[in-house]
Amino acid sequence: MIEKKYLLYGEFWEGTHVDSIAKIFKEKEINHEIFNFFPLIHKQLGSRIANALYRKTFYNYNEKKLNHDLLRKIELYKPDVFIISKGINIYPETLTFIKKKSIVIVNWNPDDFFNKHNSNTHLLNSLHIYDLVFSARSHLFQEYISKGINKPIYLEWYYIPWLHCKPINYHSEMNKLTFIGSYSKRREEIINKIETHLPIEIWGDQWQFSKLKYKKGVNIQNKSLPQIKFPEIISNSLLNLNILTLENRDKTNLKIFEIPASYGILLTEYTDSTNIIFGDNCFYYNPDINEDLSIRISNILCKYNSNELRTIKEATYNYLINGNNDIGSRVDTILNQIELL
Repeated sequence: MIEKKYLLYGEFWEGTHVDSIAKIFKEKEINHEIFNFFPLIHKQLGSRIANALYRKTFYNYNEKKLNHDLLRKIELYKPDVFIISKGINIYPETLTFIKKKSIVIVNWNPDDFFNKHNSNTHLLNSLHIYDLVFSARSHLFQEYISKGINKPIYLEWYYIPWLHCKPINYHSEMNKLTFIGSYSKRREEIINKIETHLPIEIWGDQWQFSKLKYKKGVNIQNKSLPQIKFPEIISNSLLNLNILTLENRDKTNLKIFEIPASYGILLTEYTDSTNIIFGDNCFYYNPDINEDLSIRISNILCKYNSNELRTIKEATYNYLINGNNDIGSRVDTILNQIELL
């Protein structure tokens, strides 16, 4: 059998789809390369702010150059499969040209295709071109099909073993509630309603103007938490709160896997999808029925002592890591589906 060559494209920093797939491909000794465009600009300018300004000022020029360079990469590398994470900067005409070369085009989009904050006409006009589309949003598949996606395949989120793992040392008596995620009005409103004796620690971008900074007991870090730090922060929290993103119409997200894998106790929004995955192996709340989250937290802390919570933490961790929920399992699914084409 002739070995396939894979070209990967998308956001490329630690923990992203492309970064994770590339590491698994390397482990499996699969022939692959990464088409990396915008990060080169960042490296040349040496500043995240300068990079953002450069992208905005020269956006159309950069996008045109990206497509030109991508076609050149296709000609030189001659991949059999082109895997895209999102792909909002790729012209439909570029993908059509690539497909005419009998290259399989795969999209694994971390966002909802119709989330206006993470989509554009390039992406929406390309939906019919992809040979395979992987998504954790199976509840949206009928809509996706009606809008032109030919073969959406359910692929759930994951944890990354080299980033999300049980720490060697952790302080199991840490007494705080932790939330990791970028700012949104809904998230602010949910957290603001929490009345608890626990300190609340928030990690994520764009929280600097949140009214929560005036709330007693709330500590806003206002910066992204590097994924390599997840085990330290998550395992040292009594409870880890997960709040879904409505704009992405999520029923699950990365955090429901990252938190237990990092040896933390998960308190997440109830959805049928999360319940199918975890059953009774995590704690739930339901903001859609105006459940008082303060009472939910209080009931958990009253019902379970510290030893019982440690037992729950260990059981959930083992349940997750023994269930083929890591990034390697997801990559295997992608490879198997490609072979079926």
